[in-house]
Amino acid sequence: MKLNYSENQYEQLAKEQLCRTFNNIPFVSDVEIITITERDCGFDFYALVHYSDTNEVEKLYVNVKSNGEKRFVNSFMQMASMFNDDACYVFMAPYISEISADSLIKNHFSFMDLSGNCYILSKRIILHYQGKENKFIVKREKKQYFSKSSTAASAIMRTLLDKPYACWGVKLLSEITGKAIGTVSNVKSFLKDRDWIEEYQHGFELKNIKELLYTWAKDYHQKDSLTFEYYSLDSIAELERRISEWSKTHDNSALLGGFSAAARYAPTVRYKKVDVYVEQQAYSEFIKDLELKQVESGGNIVITIPHDETPCMFFREVNGDYITSPVQTVIDLLGNAGRGEEAADAVILKEFEQK
Repeated sequence: MKLNYSENQYEQLAKEQLCRTFNNIPFVSDVEIITITERDCGFDFYALVHYSDTNEVEKLYVNVKSNGEKRFVNSFMQMASMFNDDACYVFMAPYISEISADSLIKNHFSFMDLSGNCYILSKRIILHYQGKENKFIVKREKKQYFSKSSTAASAIMRTLLDKPYACWGVKLLSEITGKAIGTVSNVKSFLKDRDWIEEYQHGFELKNIKELLYTWAKDYHQKDSLTFEYYSLDSIAELERRISEWSKTHDNSALLGGFSAAARYAPTVRYKKVDVYVEQQAYSEFIKDLELKQVESGGNIVITIPHDETPCMFFREVNGDYITSPVQTVIDLLGNAGRGEEAADAVILKEFEQK
C-alpha cells in the first residue's frame, strides 16, 4: 500500500530514525533534537550528539526531503557547501537512490534513509549501514529508459545529445523525433529527476552529461548484445579501410564502433580488434565480401548486430570512414573491461564538455 505522509510527518520520522541509529552506538550517551532557528535556514532541524568519553558535542544539520532523487541531493549539497563550520550535514529521505548515495559519498556529505541505511561521516563517527529492507515504497519507473528495449526513449535522448548545447521544447522534440508528446514529457521528467537538465522559461537543456552517459551504459549493458568474433588476414588499418569502402556501396550498412570509432573522435588508446556494427540484412554478404572466418576467440574483428535502429542513429563520416555517434561510441566503450573508460572519457571531453 502506498504511504502518503506530510512534510511534518517525514520530518518526525527522520528525527526518530536518526535518534534510533545513534542511540545504538555504544559510546553515544544522548542525542538532542533542536528546534530550528533562523541561523539554520534551509535545514529542517539539527541534532546534538553527546558522547560518554568526552564533553565534546557534535552538531548534525539535517535536511529532510520526501524524495531522494539527484536533483534534491544536488540542492542539499549546494546549500551545505555555503557553511564553513565543523558541523556534519545530513541528507535524509524515505529512499535514497544509488546515484544519489554515490554522489553524497564522493562529495563527503552524510545521508540516511528512513529505514536506517546510512553513511555518516563526522569528526568522531564513520557509520555505514546498507542492505536494510526499505520500509517505504520506492518510486518505480514505468519504463527502464536506458535499456536496449526502450527504443522511443533512446531515440529522444540521442536526439538531445546530438546537439548537447541546444535548448529544447517538448513540442519541438516531439516533432523532430516523431514520438508522442506524452513520451517526450516522460523522458524529460526522467532526466529532470536525476538533475540532467536545466529548465528555462523558453525550454530546457542538458547538463551533467558525463554522469548521464555513465548511468546509461550501466543499464544498457545489463542485456547482452548480439556479437560475433571473426578473423581477417588484413591488418587493423586495412580491415577498417575495406569496411568503410564496403559500407559506401551498401547503404551505410556497416559502421565502425567502439575503439575503432573512438580513434576517429579522440585517439588515446591502442587496440587490436576492429569493432563494427552490421545491419542484420547485410550480415551474410558482409562476411563473404570481407572474407572473414568465424572464431571462438583470438579474432581481430567483432561484429555487432544492432538490436534496433537506435545504435546507428546520428552516425558520422570522418575522413571517409563511417562511425557510430559519440553517444553509442561512449556507451560501447564503457561496457569494455579493458581501457574502455579511458577512451570513453576522451570522447566525452571532446564531444560533450568542450563548448
